[in-house]
Amino acid sequence: MSGVPNGFTVSTPASEHSLRRPFAELGFAIASKELALAAAVATVRRTMEMLALDNDWISRSELCLQEALLNALCHGNRRDPSREIHVRCIFSAVKVELHVEDDGTGYESNRDFSGVRGTSPGGRGLFLIHQLMDSVAINRTGNHIVMSLTKESSHGNQRYAG
Repeated sequence: MSGVPNGFTVSTPASEHSLRRPFAELGFAIASKELALAAAVATVRRTMEMLALDNDWISRSELCLQEALLNALCHGNRRDPSREIHVRCIFSAVKVELHVEDDGTGYESNRDFSGVRGTSPGGRGLFLIHQLMDSVAINRTGNHIVMSLTKESSHGNQRYAG
């Protein structure tokens, strides 16, 4: 068997490629650069694929993470490469939670998204995030968003005091 030292044997269950209780937690900071955003999204996607999470969850998480990171880059950190974007993700078979926090001063978090169209650039990212995620929470400052998908969804968008 390749990768196994001589004298050792490896026994694997019949379904060796399925995890019983998939769970992972990621946390990292990236520079405010577009290439770093792409690498962050790819890392999160690979982790979700490795855990064999639902393809719909992977697609929705990838798009929402990309939108949140773009907002952090463009609006929060104003494309200042000396500023960082902090990403934290928690994955399990019953919940996905994505955190994105930038070094900016935030924005008015009481925004009404009812007039936003999916094709207009102003507010499109947050509009999509609110449509695709089961829960969205933004801190009072407006520089930290928490997006989640759950098996038993409440479909509520909340704020937290953080």
